[in-house]
Amino acid sequence: MIARIRLAIEERRARWEAICLKCGRCCYEKEYRGRSIVTNYRKPSPHLDTIDNSCRVYDARFETCDRCRKMTIAHALFVSWLPDSCGYVRHYRHLGRARAPRRSAARLNSGTHSPR
Repeated sequence: MIARIRLAIEERRARWEAICLKCGRCCYEKEYRGRSIVTNYRKPSPHLDTIDNSCRVYDARFETCDRCRKMTIAHALFVSWLPDSCGYVRHYRHLGRARAPRRSAARLNSGTHSPR
């Protein structure tokens, strides 16, 4: 049972990590400007390799860097400093914007559709 739980947790973590596009945008300093938090793209984390956008201490990033924060669904949905190109932003903010396929007028008028 415990092995299955661990496997499920690892699979969930892998799916979460797969959403990331490895752009490195979350690894730059954040600053207050007025009442907003903005990203200063001139100040990367000291652990960010700016050539390939990878973290040099990824596996221990939360212990190594006190400014590194775990990305959450709440971040993806609500923080202003993540760009629209972020994989998490694309996945979660724009999730509800996909539209269901339209039914044809003929099909709607024929009574073959199921009521809601």
